[in-house]
Amino acid sequence: MTGCRSWSLPESSAGGEALRASDGVRLHLHEWAPSGPASAALLLLHGVGEHGGRYDRLGRKLARRGVHTLVADHRGHGLSEGHPGHVDRWARYIEDGLELLGRLEQRVPGVPCFVFGHSMGSLICLELAMRSDTRGRVRGWIVSGAGIEPTGVAKPHLVAIARLLSGVLPRFRLDLGIEGPDLSHDRAVVERYGNDPLIRRRATVRWGAEALSSIDRIKAEPARVDGPILILHGGDDPLSRAEGSRWLAERVGGDPTLRIYEGCLHEPHNDPEYASAADDIADWIEAHA
Repeated sequence: MTGCRSWSLPESSAGGEALRASDGVRLHLHEWAPSGPASAALLLLHGVGEHGGRYDRLGRKLARRGVHTLVADHRGHGLSEGHPGHVDRWARYIEDGLELLGRLEQRVPGVPCFVFGHSMGSLICLELAMRSDTRGRVRGWIVSGAGIEPTGVAKPHLVAIARLLSGVLPRFRLDLGIEGPDLSHDRAVVERYGNDPLIRRRATVRWGAEALSSIDRIKAEPARVDGPILILHGGDDPLSRAEGSRWLAERVGGDPTLRIYEGCLHEPHNDPEYASAADDIADWIEAHA
């Protein structure tokens, strides 16, 4: 049977292996493994405020298609250590991503690796794709709800506050303004999100300033995003405009495939009217593996 294992790093995982982020922060991992040999491996990077456990449906679907999936709760998220909704520097997320990619390569050696980032995770994914030390290690990149053109959290006055206070009160927190009805048409998904005690509904001004700087870096050199890339976006996404993904698809340096799900909200993988999104991801991985 396919299934999910969940453990906290550096506690022992299956096989007795352990991992701790290089600065000592413990990250909580979720893993979905196929019942037989894996045909591909996927590192998944989740969005702001949420956690890896919300990807159980997608992880199980991909496992049935032979994809071994690993996701960590970002530092300050879910069950991972770290100040809630905070990061001192965005590069820390990139470093975590590289360490997790190395762990995935150890867990499933010899199979093609892919990286999938949703929302905030899409920014981390794109910056990983811009690095020379990931070339040859990652077969393809997948971004969903790319935060290239954010809306609610990027209101001009909030941007100004984040950049002004980041240096003097870096842990001052602001409401993210993300609600369940922004994510999916599925009432069960909305209710679970609203009742989930692990959801972080606020983030610090330093996190906001760092996220904005990540967007600036990606927009400055999109052609550095190299290799095959699948770009998914809900046409009615109220948190990040689909125009940002269209802009990205026209400018990346790799081989882009763009899927806009008309009428879909922020999470195509959680929208019952767009169940094909999970199949689109699996089909694309199979085609590039």
